[in-house]
Amino acid sequence: MTLTDLPMKALLLTIALALPFTTHDARADEPVFCTARINDRDVVMGYDKTEARLSDTYSRRELLATRWGRHDCPSYVVLRSLTPELTDEERLPFCLRVDGSNESVIGYDLGKRDAWGRCRAGAGSVCTRVNQTTAAAGALTSAAARRSIQGLQALPDGSGAVILSGTGGYISGALASLGGAAAAVAASPMLLTGAAVSVVAVGGTLYACHDG
Repeated sequence: MTLTDLPMKALLLTIALALPFTTHDARADEPVFCTARINDRDVVMGYDKTEARLSDTYSRRELLATRWGRHDCPSYVVLRSLTPELTDEERLPFCLRVDGSNESVIGYDLGKRDAWGRCRAGAGSVCTRVNQTTAAAGALTSAAARRSIQGLQALPDGSGAVILSGTGGYISGALASLGGAAAAVAASPMLLTGAAVSVVAVGGTLYACHDG
């Protein structure tokens, strides 16, 4: 029997059975939208829920809560939106700072994260990007390797970040001593907004963390 001898319906069925069986869920390619409360405003974000690194950036508790609809935007999505210049590894020193009165994210800070990506410690500091001058961040990283500035150290979390903590005056003086791009950052008003300041160099960017 040839194909021309088959009725049309039987011919179509024969062709269909001969084709490889494949399925495709178009929804799997679509972003998942969520809402985050940031500075008392609802912000809509989108993310890929099938991303390979999802399990690395979620805690197990947050994965289950998101799956059951008890939590909206995952913490790593919010932190990415606040620090778009960094990779996930470079974000490791940071956690989300949340206003306890209304659960609104007010920024990010240095410190360990809880199961929801929030800062475990109760300190009220908030980090702000000072600039994105690779030369300035590189100068601090090199100084940490040489141990040429007292109190400047590399963080042991795989982020490649170095941190210097102290008063705003001390940090400004330390940056000025490095000269070049670092000296230009020394006069930044962000370094003088609190008695205790931490400066972080990571991913070619400088951050100042101070009482918020």
